[in-house]
Parts: sequence; structure tokens; C-alpha cells
Amino acid sequence: MINTQELDGWARLGPLALREGETAQAQIYACLREALISGYFQPGEEISLRRTAAVLGTSVTPVREALRQLESDGGLEVWGGNRVLRVPILTEAELNDIRDIRLELEGFAATLAIEKITAAQIRIIANACAMMRRAADERNADRYLESNWRFHKLIYRAAERPVLMGVIEGMWLRVGPLIRHAVTSPNHFARSMESHDLAEQALRDRDADALRAAIVKDISDAAIDLGATLKQNEGGAD
Repeated sequence: MINTQELDGWARLGPLALREGETAQAQIYACLREALISGYFQPGEEISLRRTAAVLGTSVTPVREALRQLESDGGLEVWGGNRVLRVPILTEAELNDIRDIRLELEGFAATLAIEKITAAQIRIIANACAMMRRAADERNADRYLESNWRFHKLIYRAAERPVLMGVIEGMWLRVGPLIRHAVTSPNHFARSMESHDLAEQALRDRDADALRAAIVKDISDAAIDLGATLKQNEGGAD
């Protein structure tokens, strides 16, 4: 049985230890952005200003600004007559649009990464892949999703294209919450790990075409599960 809700998203977030040299708003924003990308929160889940501040152990003001920035990024939306802030619920058209953008941009980033990636970076990526494999074997969705994002992020950042990386992160920000539900699809872990293993081998071989193909396969296979999940959720709302 797949453990899709090992911990409530808020419990996983926990208190935030603020660092010197960076504003509280920037750190709160980065923390919440990473949480959304990693699937801590579900589509349609309300993100309350006061609850967020209480969970993170910070004042309300920097949280408010961080939430506004996430809304501007498309990671959150204002919804309903009470104008609550919530995680967006994607439409099928939006999901297909994100899929097509990801196929192009992430495939491109992977190709660029091959040209610059170091042996040390490949070892770190291989570690993330190993952590995913253990999480998949344990059917632990929480750890799997965190390692999945880390695996992809490390590959794309090796391309050293910060603008491109920012756009890719924006796509993950929108689709991350839905991915949590997609891991319940039959054989999702097995298909996903097949793609990740192919990507890791392509990195070791420094084969740009094979790496791009593995990333494209991963996104395409996941999109099928995401689409099925979206239809199930829509059916459940009828």
C-alpha cells in the first residue's frame, strides 16, 4: 500500500530557523515554494496567513509578503467569495500546457547540463536517485517526492542557466501539488524509477541524447498519471 499522506503538509513544514544575512520574507518564500514543488500541499488546500505564520514560528508580515509573491508566481490563487488563498486546481488544458513546456525546457536543460556537469555533481545526483529508490521500495510518497525534485533540480542547475531554471521551477510550482496524488497510480513508482535510472546512466555516460530521452520519458509518463488523477478528482467533485 502506498503511503501518500505520511505526514500532514503543515507538520512536515515545521518551524523555520531564520538565517542572518537574508530577509525573513525571502526565507519564508523559499521554504513555501519548495514545499509546494515537493507536494506538501494538495490542490484546493487553503493556505491561511495566520496558520502559516504559526507553523513557521514567524510574524505575520513577512508571511503575507511571501504569500503574495507565490500568488504572483501562480503557486497560489485567491478563490471564492471569502477570497481565501489556496493551492490552485489545474484544468486539463493547463496541465497539458505545463507538460508541453516542461518537455521542451527540461529536455533542453538536461542537454546543456551534460556539457558542464562534474563528476562530483553526478555522485550527488546518484545519491538522490538512490534515495528515491529506497522511498519507492518503502512506498513512501513523502520522501520520494522530495528526492524526485532534488534529482531533477540538481541536473538542471548543472546547466548554469538561472533564467531557464527559474522558468522550470515555475512549472514545478504549479504541478507539484498534483504529483502527490499521481503517485497512487498503478506502477507509477516503477515507471518513474525506470526513467530516473536511465537518466543517471546517461549522466555517467555523458550522453546528452539519452539524458534528454530519459527526462522526456519521465515527464510524458507522469503526465498520463497526472491526467488520470485530474479526471478522478473532477469525477469525485460531481
